[in-house]
Amino acid sequence: MKKFLYIALIFTITACSTNLKKDYSKLSDKEIFDSAIKNINKENNISAVSELSQIEYNHPYSPLVPNSWILTGYTHYKDKKYPEAIEAFEKLIKYQPNHKDVPYAMYMIAMCYYDQISPISRDQKMTEQALNKMEKLKEMFPDSEYTKDVLPKIIIARNNLAAKEMYIAKNLMKKKNVIASLNRLQTIIAKYDTTLFVEEALYRTVEIYLILMEPDDANNMLHLLEYNYPNSNWTTLARDLIKSYK
Repeated sequence: MKKFLYIALIFTITACSTNLKKDYSKLSDKEIFDSAIKNINKENNISAVSELSQIEYNHPYSPLVPNSWILTGYTHYKDKKYPEAIEAFEKLIKYQPNHKDVPYAMYMIAMCYYDQISPISRDQKMTEQALNKMEKLKEMFPDSEYTKDVLPKIIIARNNLAAKEMYIAKNLMKKKNVIASLNRLQTIIAKYDTTLFVEEALYRTVEIYLILMEPDDANNMLHLLEYNYPNSNWTTLARDLIKSYK
């Protein structure tokens, strides 16, 4: 996967480390960095993260500091310590905004949220965050290899958010709260019009407008269905619903 490409390059350029004393103030930035890589390869992630932090502490102007942030973020990500990973990647974006690996850092932040997406019956804050970060990456770096990787994930996230709105709308309908349900459906139509749920949302608005005895509004929704989805089963159902109402 894309998220591992950058890390693999770092590993390949790292020489074997000798046994080092842990007085980091006496070690060069490269010695500390190489020791951290050795620990990562051994999956001693806690030790690796601790050593990577010593680079910034003992050598704050080292060119390896940005790499230490990236590796710290990646190591936390592997351990599913997502807040810590995000914090490390955000350091690169904040303090080195022109660094060549900013797209990678943005991508990894998005993946930290994306990997935490919940089923639609649960809160979708992580989906919203993931979508926001992926769309920002797409906007700022449209030609990046990482942007290409998130494009299908953007579609999945948008469908997830639309599915959540539909889930709530149907539950509200069961409780006879038709106005609140209508508001949720209109959110799908306005914000998620390219998702899999827009056709059903249009049909459900026809249904609600008929319940509210607003046949003109129902017909307007039917016309939208017929124009955009002439062969949809939802369009056929909406026509039948209006005929039965008349």
